[in-house]
Amino acid sequence: MFPTMGAVKRPAPYEILGRIRRHFVGRVVTLAAATMFNAILSVALLPLVTRHLGASDYGIYGLVMSIVVLVSAAADGGAGLLVPAHYGSASASERARLFVSLALFAGIAATAAGLLMIVPWLWHHGTFSDQAIPLAAVALSVALMPMRAITNIAVMIFSVTDRALAIAAQLAVQSLVTFLSTLVALFEFEMGVTSLFIGAFCGQFAALGVGLVALGCRHVWSSPSRDWLCRAATNSPTTAASGIVDGTRGFGENALLTSAISLHAVGILGHARLYHGLLMALSNSVGHNLWSKSLEEARNPRSSFEITRSAWTPVQIAVTCAGIIFAFVGREIVDFIGNGKFTEAAPYIPALFVIALIQTTEQPANAIVCALGRAALATWARIILAGGSFIALYPTILLFGIKGVIAICIIEAVVYRLYLRLLASRERQVPFQDHVAVFGCFAIFAEIVYVHWAVPPLTLQVALMTAGIAMLFVIGRRSISEMISAGRQIVLGQPA
Repeated sequence: MFPTMGAVKRPAPYEILGRIRRHFVGRVVTLAAATMFNAILSVALLPLVTRHLGASDYGIYGLVMSIVVLVSAAADGGAGLLVPAHYGSASASERARLFVSLALFAGIAATAAGLLMIVPWLWHHGTFSDQAIPLAAVALSVALMPMRAITNIAVMIFSVTDRALAIAAQLAVQSLVTFLSTLVALFEFEMGVTSLFIGAFCGQFAALGVGLVALGCRHVWSSPSRDWLCRAATNSPTTAASGIVDGTRGFGENALLTSAISLHAVGILGHARLYHGLLMALSNSVGHNLWSKSLEEARNPRSSFEITRSAWTPVQIAVTCAGIIFAFVGREIVDFIGNGKFTEAAPYIPALFVIALIQTTEQPANAIVCALGRAALATWARIILAGGSFIALYPTILLFGIKGVIAICIIEAVVYRLYLRLLASRERQVPFQDHVAVFGCFAIFAEIVYVHWAVPPLTLQVALMTAGIAMLFVIGRRSISEMISAGRQIVLGQPA
């Protein structure tokens, strides 16, 4: 880097890229950049699409896609258990047979389950909706299920083998293809709500293709193994139960909202959840890179989870900043992005950001529970909580509408995180690292109440928003300085 005295040569681009690949923060930033690219395209698509489509059209899309998520999550062939346990230690040929066996099992299971679920449901969809769902949208949704299931397996493999760049490439290509294909279908071929399904199909197909290319020819052309197929059949009920819990919740909420209110309400809640989903994608960019390190810290009885803290606190700062901003100017942002068709969603977005904050808490407890063999108890706790929440969902929707759905989600998230902490504390001392999240939840709620009741002028809203963000940076100053230091190490190649 210093070829001559007195002259400082800047690092070559390939040297910086090499440091990004080697440094944990660099890998997180790379995946976060792909997530940001996805967010930009998703937000840019809305003003264009909403010129022709309304909340009810998005309600149809959200309702059917919740079935796709349910089936693809449940039909993973036991990959959630087999990949973390066996893929890393297997030989190259055995890795290929494991992937092909899981992909074959998951593809067949997802296709069969999709046909069994979506066809009878659509036959009686009038029970929930008074709007017809296009046949092309149904066909595309069924085709999406196996592709999504296999793509999820590829993402698991990239996660356990520390290949965050492959996940970033998948996400970036999928976002771009979805954006372009949706616009072409809507404006060139005038296919209405079906264009949303075409975009989802093309994007998922592109993500699957990138994943297969990244895995290599040996994975793609290998033969399935009878042993791995038997293991997949043995483990699939456990992972299916977990996937069904997650998927049924989303589909149940949408179906009950449709039945009790209308598809318009599903579209409004779906739009609000779009912003929550973008923030959770940012969290996942950290989680994919951090999980193995958190497990190592959990297995070390003297660890104080410093790596886990330093990685998650900046995420909590980012989520809190977004919540504070949307609490004050969310209506203007949503009105601009959605061409005035989703303005009703604005009040719900800050509350969903509170849920996102809660979901980033108790990361040390989560790692301890998984590392020390207590994950089964946590899974059953989630199932019980989800069942209780689902029972309470319908009367809550009748009484409070969308606000009832969000309230139940907040209560469920808080109870589950408290249970994780209680479960982990039985094994070892659990450090508390969520000061930023606690401040963020109270700050966002306080601002929601203040704006709703006081209706302050814009200048006062901007002043309060700035003050809240400044306080947040003071509370999280240690993690911010650590991130700056890591960035200097990556760019300059020396400690800051």
